[in-house]
Amino acid sequence: MLGRILVVDDDPDMRLVLREHLEPEGFEVLDAADGADMRAVIAEEEVDLVILDLQLPDEDGLHLAKVLRDKTDAGIVMLTGKGTTVDMVVGLEVGADDYVAKPFKSRELLARIRSVLRRTKQARESKPKTGGGIVKFQGWRFESAFQRLTDPEGEDSVLTAGESRLLQTLIDNAGTTVSRDTLHRDALGYDMQDSSRNIDVLVGRLRRKLDGDGSKGNLIKSVRGIGYEFTGTIEQD
Repeated sequence: MLGRILVVDDDPDMRLVLREHLEPEGFEVLDAADGADMRAVIAEEEVDLVILDLQLPDEDGLHLAKVLRDKTDAGIVMLTGKGTTVDMVVGLEVGADDYVAKPFKSRELLARIRSVLRRTKQARESKPKTGGGIVKFQGWRFESAFQRLTDPEGEDSVLTAGESRLLQTLIDNAGTTVSRDTLHRDALGYDMQDSSRNIDVLVGRLRRKLDGDGSKGNLIKSVRGIGYEFTGTIEQD
């Protein structure tokens, strides 16, 4: 089995279509028709990834993405029937790892699913090394093996797999501008498409965790037309 996937969609035909796409590829598929069903499943079952419809009858998919992010480290791929940039960006901002717009091509959906599963699996299987895997900068502490970021006051934040990989890539290239293409590939696992804002949204999420309202540290600097640069002073443990 390649992974256990929970499909959350109120349309039974869509749930059936996704099952027919995924099971022949080696995935185990669970399904839920609404937010209540989703909560019941994740309370009882371990899942590797959730395919979450943006529009559900009982609860907004964006709110449910926040619920999932609080309760599980499973990857989240959002489905949106609108296909607008705003919907996609908001989905990423609340913690989704990626999105697919309806109608979708099965090959694209599978590629996105595999990419998210690969990132979350790597994060889960990462093992901390004694005396290593910890980076300190400006009072912050980053433990990539645990996807944990601790602020100067000692408060912990758990990063998503994409956020953790993004921060690691920026730290590995501290003081150097890293292109958006490179960051997209390293953090999200696939090449950036034209006009994609995924990496910018991910950077924005990470900045809010590092800088709050953006007025304090400015640890991630935008380099117009190129990408981003990590400006913190790093001390390796």
